[in-house]
Amino acid sequence: MKIRFYYLCFILLALVMMFGCTGNYGRIQWDADVTEAFETNQVNPDYQYYFYGVGMQTYAVVGLDPKLEMDSIMWRQLQPDTEEFEVTTSRIWDNDFHVPYIPRGAHILDTSGDTVGVYYSSLIFPTVKFQSENQVMVILDTAFLWAPGGEPLH
Repeated sequence: MKIRFYYLCFILLALVMMFGCTGNYGRIQWDADVTEAFETNQVNPDYQYYFYGVGMQTYAVVGLDPKLEMDSIMWRQLQPDTEEFEVTTSRIWDNDFHVPYIPRGAHILDTSGDTVGVYYSSLIFPTVKFQSENQVMVILDTAFLWAPGGEPLH
């Protein structure tokens, strides 16, 4: 009887894991050239840029192929090759919780492995989910970003 119970639990766990991992998720691929492009303000001008930040602090900047839209109200649009872009990227947060602490750049890859954008942040575990044919959701690992009073910053 116990063996059947454990066997059933194992099958249920396997099914949950299998169906939980079948979403349309992309990934990022770290690249020193992308880091340098953001640091020197020489990013791809054809991408649409978005940033996520609170107050004067920028947590991440994302550039997406123009055929894609950011599916979130938390990300604000940013025009490349402007003073605002340069200031925003210069205020990128140095992450004291994960190694490496310094901001890095990466390519954003779709579910097929094709490059569809760029990512710049010191938050090294973003989730890239493709909602529909042209919508992308980038979710940052910001659970630890709390204000002094215990209220979330975002």
